[in-house]
Amino acid sequence: MKNEKLLEAAIKAAMKAGKCLMDHYEKRVLTSSKESLRDVASLVDKNAELEVFKILHEFNPSLPILSEEHVFQGVDCGLGYWVVDALDGTVNYLNEVPFFSVSISFVEQARTKVGVVYAPLMDDIYYAAEGIGAFKNQCKLKTSDRSPNNSLFSTSFSGKNYQPLGREEEFLVFGRVNDMSRGCLRTGSAALNLAYLAEGRFNGCWGKANKEWDISAGLLIAKLSGAMVGVIRCKSEGYLYHYVAAPPQNFTWLQQHIETLFPEDDWVSVS
Repeated sequence: MKNEKLLEAAIKAAMKAGKCLMDHYEKRVLTSSKESLRDVASLVDKNAELEVFKILHEFNPSLPILSEEHVFQGVDCGLGYWVVDALDGTVNYLNEVPFFSVSISFVEQARTKVGVVYAPLMDDIYYAAEGIGAFKNQCKLKTSDRSPNNSLFSTSFSGKNYQPLGREEEFLVFGRVNDMSRGCLRTGSAALNLAYLAEGRFNGCWGKANKEWDISAGLLIAKLSGAMVGVIRCKSEGYLYHYVAAPPQNFTWLQQHIETLFPEDDWVSVS
């Protein structure tokens, strides 16, 4: 399948989900806890996801969909699969903090071919595809390569139940990166962190035990905007990944500071 057609379907689905989110924004939404107090579900998550499924199934009903609410939907035909998070930053959304997004990507033979991150409140759409490049609202994206002491970083912490004994070290690393730079933020949306990296607002991102649907699209957008990307697949959890992404000047510096968090794993890809 051509990347242009995949990208067109992903953009259409992301914007439809974004409209669903905005139709219910500032309204009370039923929530339920999942893995931790920060990991919650809402009816609007599911409704937005159904809108995405509808469009992606219309495009090609045989392609599987990996998502937060439904692990796999469809028939594995060997042609690749969609990765969907219809609301990344649910807690922000429910508390009317304007930092949440829709994230959709397409993966084929372990390579992400297409990625879309849509921030509906700002009406900003970030998208990328192999052979096409990375863009925001039709403007080409390029990372900002600054020295660490002039850089702003962002992080995505693991869920509370993932290796709870390592939580203290995560906060120590967070503090070190924060104190040796212009700051390190925990925003609540890994997808938007990576989109902001792609356009130069952030100068490096890292995360521990992040879900594939939160980072798949953003990592491609960042990579095709000029960032270096390193990824570890968690051995104990199939859909969890550690990652670091930054322009060349910051990549090794950031990786060296966070590598103590991952003593049991190896970086499986750096590009």
